[in-house]
Amino acid sequence: MDLAALEGGALVRMLDELKALLDHGEVASHSLRPLSVILNRGLWSGDNQRLVATSELVCLANALPTYAEALPMILSLVPDLRAAWLRIVLGRLQEIGKRNDVASLCAAIAASGPLAEELLEGVNPSLIPTRFCDLERLVLPAASHEAQSFPVLLRVLAVTTGMARTPMVSPGAVSTVAWDDPSRTWQPGRLIRLPSMNDTAPASSVLTGALDDRVGDGDPMLWVLQRPWAFLLGQMVFTKEAWDAERVSGSLALELEQAHAALFERPPRVEVVVTLPSGEEIRCGSLAEFVLQVLAQLEVTILAHRVSAAMLDERLASVIEALIRREVWRFDHGTGGRRPGYAIHPSFSDACYRALGSRAFYRLGSTITAAVRRVAETWARDRVSRAGTQAVVGVAA
Repeated sequence: MDLAALEGGALVRMLDELKALLDHGEVASHSLRPLSVILNRGLWSGDNQRLVATSELVCLANALPTYAEALPMILSLVPDLRAAWLRIVLGRLQEIGKRNDVASLCAAIAASGPLAEELLEGVNPSLIPTRFCDLERLVLPAASHEAQSFPVLLRVLAVTTGMARTPMVSPGAVSTVAWDDPSRTWQPGRLIRLPSMNDTAPASSVLTGALDDRVGDGDPMLWVLQRPWAFLLGQMVFTKEAWDAERVSGSLALELEQAHAALFERPPRVEVVVTLPSGEEIRCGSLAEFVLQVLAQLEVTILAHRVSAAMLDERLASVIEALIRREVWRFDHGTGGRRPGYAIHPSFSDACYRALGSRAFYRLGSTITAAVRRVAETWARDRVSRAGTQAVVGVAA
């Protein structure tokens, strides 16, 4: 179907579904058939009923200054629309050149990057309005031939050049989340939404950010298994307990600065300290930095624009509050020379060795346990090698 032929209502519905795909990671695809030509570009998988975003889509969106530009970025892969935008961009570059505005021309050429080669391959420059003006005014600052849209067009065409010029490859479908099977739930290629008490969006193939008490309210284990962020942080204290029990190969600690001890229910920052087998205690960084590395190890991508450690530390505070309320984590205020920190709650520890917990945390969750420990050990050794003794906070007794 020709995008230019879409009437106003159909156009708005299509863009609303695209926004839902970007925001929630999956969407019932009733109005996206005009974009079926993009299906095999790796930005989403699915069928005529449902689409699921891929990590490639998030990666491309993160290359742009704002998430809003992800909409024209996706549309730039529609061949007819891309051809029209390429001629507009080349026409604008020629216009800048005719004005002898050397600084602007150099900046634009530098920003075009790999797009420059595509622009030189048979594109006829023109600033005549395209057939897609109605669509363009909905996703760009103005119609594409107007000057204020030029920077956005340049960015979205540049970031998709490699994808537009390579053979189409259909992405592998990500399976439906199985809350009672972490080995299926935490699959490579999975997306996870940021933690939120108000996440009620569809999440059949994307990991929800929900922290509410509506499901599994009477059983902390059921509650954890159905809330991915709670499970991930629950797996961290489970790994910590198992690692501590070995007594010979180091350990993991999740600590608070003394100044933050009174805020333990919603801490602004949790410090990750790893003890190496040599006895050195290495202050590695924040819990959010740790989580980001574990997710990267698992090849799970956060569905959000340019997630920073500071942003995630702030979001994780609500996860920790929920974990303490549900007696999954407990806080040790620190006595006998110990620093204030978090550990697994005794009742949840017991649950991890009963039938459901043992299956989920010990057997089917072993990949996550291994990733947590591997990241912790690698991070600590990397900090030592890069910073010498600066990261060493002491030697364990």
